[in-house]
Amino acid sequence: MQTRCYRCGWSYAIKQDEIIAALEALEAGGGVHYDARCPRCRHINKLSIEMLRRAAPRPVTGKASEEPEAAEGPSSES
Repeated sequence: MQTRCYRCGWSYAIKQDEIIAALEALEAGGGVHYDARCPRCRHINKLSIEMLRRAAPRPVTGKASEEPEAAEGPSSES
């Protein structure tokens, strides 16, 4: 997730594992924003939980994650 510091204007990335950990902590503690510190000026930028949810990776669900049954090896029904 790319974000921009509100103080100095520096653009920096927040990694996926940091986003997941922040979401888990906010949901467990009932928080409404995550404090991301700018690597350049050390100013704290508040990111809303909604913004983090949009940037979080989507869970893999549905038939795309299952192995197809027709693609199995040759049948031994002789």
